[in-house]
Amino acid sequence: MNMTSAGILTMPLEELWGVLAAHQLWLYGEKGGKRADLSRLRLEGVSLRGVNLSRAKLVGAKFINCDMAGAQLEGADLYGADLTGSNLKSTNCLRADFRGAQLKGSDFTGAELSGADLRGGALLMDGGATDASADSDQEEGPRLRRANLDGARLSGATVRKADLSGASMRNAKLEGADLSGTKLQDVDLTGADLSRCDLSSARLDRATVAGAKLDGAVLKGANLIGVDLSTLALCNADTSESVRVDDSPEAWNKLQEMIARHVRWVDTGGAEGARAEFVRSDLSGLDLSGSRLVGAVFKEAKLRGTKLVNAALNLASFLNSDLSGADLTNAELRGVRFDQSAMDGANFGGADLGVETVKMSATKSAEHPSVITACTLVKANFTGASARGLVTKEVDLGKIIADAGFWDPLAPAQPAT
Repeated sequence: MNMTSAGILTMPLEELWGVLAAHQLWLYGEKGGKRADLSRLRLEGVSLRGVNLSRAKLVGAKFINCDMAGAQLEGADLYGADLTGSNLKSTNCLRADFRGAQLKGSDFTGAELSGADLRGGALLMDGGATDASADSDQEEGPRLRRANLDGARLSGATVRKADLSGASMRNAKLEGADLSGTKLQDVDLTGADLSRCDLSSARLDRATVAGAKLDGAVLKGANLIGVDLSTLALCNADTSESVRVDDSPEAWNKLQEMIARHVRWVDTGGAEGARAEFVRSDLSGLDLSGSRLVGAVFKEAKLRGTKLVNAALNLASFLNSDLSGADLTNAELRGVRFDQSAMDGANFGGADLGVETVKMSATKSAEHPSVITACTLVKANFTGASARGLVTKEVDLGKIIADAGFWDPLAPAQPAT
């Protein structure tokens, strides 16, 4: 392997520039020109800013943490290529072939990707086939903010946790693609085909979907605020588990002001401020960790996947609310009431569900146990939670996750083994 100050290569730098020069001549039909074939080449940390690799053959090439901003990749064959961590801002990737390419941590902000093919694929290497999309649980997806993906083909592609906010994806082909957890705020999906697409937990805030197809798409936890589904060409998707959360800066500031008034109400014994009442509010996916919401009211509220880690929720009430997948790790829940609420998959690890003692006067006090009534708790995690004094009614505890420390105070209610 050849080493240079510019990074890691598998060919001498002078030879690489020679290949690029010959490719330029080939593009213009001049004598001495030759199409660049850099298949399986490995470059790491190399600057290729503005380089012209239009129609080049780059099958299985590895451009790791390279700077390719402004590069010309129109019609290039990048089948099975690895672009992990590379800068491709403002590149021209018109009709480029990215089938099976690895895009983890790459940045395509402002890139031209009209007609590009980003479908899944497998790169045939010596000795057999290698799945080029095996890292499906990537920590960081590609950044394609404001990219032009009009007419792009992503059918069956795995582009999880990508940032496509503000992108244009008019008439894009996304059938069966995995876009779970992807940011699609303000995206133009006019005429796009998202049939059978996995959009679970995706952010589709204010997306334009006129004439688009959403038949059979998975929308569990997807944020559809500001999306006009009536303009879809076809929508047989189940939207019952989607959410509509306004997470704009204005809405967030308003929520914080409401919590501040509630804290004032608590600290002054109700003399000042105002009690927080979340009636039919959708707080799904928001991070309210550490919030002081003692005695707050949640009625018919949605808190799917909401983070309430270390939150103070003593004496709060949750009536007919959805806390599926909510994270209440180490939360203070003494004297809380959960009535007719969905708490499947919620995490109560290390939470305090004990008794709250309220001082009524100098000589009197009242004890308020935590109560869970007629709630669903499938796979709810109570490991490390304190349940001393907890009251459960019409609840099936047989499907929760808990340790002995949780069960001991609830010996009569412990499921049969």
